Amino acid sequence: MSRRTTVYLNKNLEALLKKYAERLNTDEGEYGQSATLTEILGRYDELVRAERRRLRDLFEENEINLLLNNALSTIYSYQTIIGAVLADTEDEDPSQFEFFGVDRAALIEKLRNLTPGQQFALVDWLEEMRSAS
Repeated sequence: MSRRTTVYLNKNLEALLKKYAERLNTDEGEYGQSATLTEILGRYDELVRAERRRLRDLFEENEINLLLNNALSTIYSYQTIIGAVLADTEDEDPSQFEFFGVDRAALIEKLRNLTPGQQFALVDWLEEMRSAS
């Protein structure tokens, strides 16, 4: 079911929509703003879901709990996501690692080895868990 709504197109969103709509347009037809947003958000969602499966196998529950605790008051902007969770974790008080029973060096090494897609998926996962609590 479709419904009409209004989205404010700031300069950044307008430029991104134009960039992706131009790429998606073919001889068969043009992508409008709604179709472009649907396609790009769908792609992002697929990427995040695939990467999250890998992350679930990589991190222990106590590591995720520590990362979630770090992220409780953090808003991650898309411009700063890459490297942000690593930086927050490196800055974390050593007592927190002890409290959560986490090997600091091992967790930091895992975070250093994440791909950019995995870093976005990790932030998405932490935000989802934060909103559920």
